[in-house]
Amino acid sequence: MHSPAEQTFSGSRKAVRVITLFNFFIFVLFLAPPAHRWVDRGFLAVRSIHFEEPVGLSLQIWLVVSTLGATALLVRMFWQKRRIIAAGTPSVSLGLEATLVTAWLAVVIAACVYGFILGMGG
Repeated sequence: MHSPAEQTFSGSRKAVRVITLFNFFIFVLFLAPPAHRWVDRGFLAVRSIHFEEPVGLSLQIWLVVSTLGATALLVRMFWQKRRIIAAGTPSVSLGLEATLVTAWLAVVIAACVYGFILGMGG
């Protein structure tokens, strides 16, 4: 049977994994040249029905809110893990989730720094 710690974290672990992997997928879509052409064609298609701005805005909102949500879920899982360990119950490892969120935050920070440097170049 599963330990109580595994049952407590299973939904949150899946949510953090899905959110971060989906965000990486979106990032690669905008970064990889063949996929970027598909994204451009998609935005051109929605431009004809004047839906480009809402789609772009919702994408921006999703990336910010999902990043904050995944980070908050991870912090909550670490807090619960600390309480579970203090109670003397065996706990599960959150290494994969922590690595995914840390990598995603590093990518976001690097992209922001890159954009800032491009803007400073004139």
